[in-house]
Amino acid sequence: MAMLKGTLLRQGRYQIQRMLARGGFGFIYLALDRRSGRQVVLKELLPMLASDAQVLRRFVREGRAMQRLQHPNIARVEAMFKEEGNHYMVVEYLSGGSLAEKLDRERKLSLSQATMITVSLCDALTYLHQREIMHCDLNPNNVLFDAQGCPKLVDLGIAHISDRFVHRSWRTERDFSMGTVVYMAPEQMDGVRDDPRLDLYALGAMFYQMVSGHHALSFDLSHTPIAQADNINRVKNDIPEPIPNLPHEVNQVILRALAKDPADRYPDVASFRQAFTQALIAHIPSEQGIRLVMPFRSQGESSTAMTENGDWPRWVWAMLCAINVTVMLLTAWLLFGVA
Repeated sequence: MAMLKGTLLRQGRYQIQRMLARGGFGFIYLALDRRSGRQVVLKELLPMLASDAQVLRRFVREGRAMQRLQHPNIARVEAMFKEEGNHYMVVEYLSGGSLAEKLDRERKLSLSQATMITVSLCDALTYLHQREIMHCDLNPNNVLFDAQGCPKLVDLGIAHISDRFVHRSWRTERDFSMGTVVYMAPEQMDGVRDDPRLDLYALGAMFYQMVSGHHALSFDLSHTPIAQADNINRVKNDIPEPIPNLPHEVNQVILRALAKDPADRYPDVASFRQAFTQALIAHIPSEQGIRLVMPFRSQGESSTAMTENGDWPRWVWAMLCAINVTVMLLTAWLLFGVA
């Protein structure tokens, strides 16, 4: 049974304001953190589910892993606690809704919007993959926006987390298939979960949907057993068409990310990001160009847009030099070419 408005938890620290949703593990509430004065989200694991060791392990693993992550495009897990047999996860409240809701309202996004969301997710995924965490369920429902419109990745509930990042008892099994079928890579259907190119495929599928207004393949979303079998067959065999009205070089990058064989995709999300931004730089407003070539850089880590020795890649230097030369020529023409 859902908790009533005003219910207090953890010795009065958290006060329930309303129920947001009924999730797969239990209820999700909007609550007030009375100590900080901020709104937070409480994810509750019901006692009947907590009795399942695998479900409880997955819930605890997700929370503990996310507590160790610090990235502007990944939702923060602030605390975990247990009270009266129920397990709770305290997550930052993101008031801007989900990408799924945004797509329901607008059907498709502008190239600039889709680009900035994709680049932000590239940075978040690269951060995860550097820690040997594969999200394994990247889809529009798991991308939320804060009040300023910044996209943040949520829900590591079925992620594959390396032994080296967390204790073995929190690690997910490799050989089982879970995810959202319209964003799942073909090999994920067969139980592969520890390859970063799974998330790259899902990212390509999401960008395709954002700019085209429909999925990369013609899925049957009726959820019948026949439809599900047909969808799996489509994922494994059908080739997406190029997106109409999208620059050819951008289409090439996206279709490579959606390749059936992971060996035909980019080797990692950072490589995809570089190719993606190179292809797009001439097709978006100039003020967004700097954001494209300057990914998040956490303390002690080199930026994914830089080379290993800390320098910008050659194509960035070439672009900056070309801009400088253009400005110099234009200045000279204005000064000396106009009589």
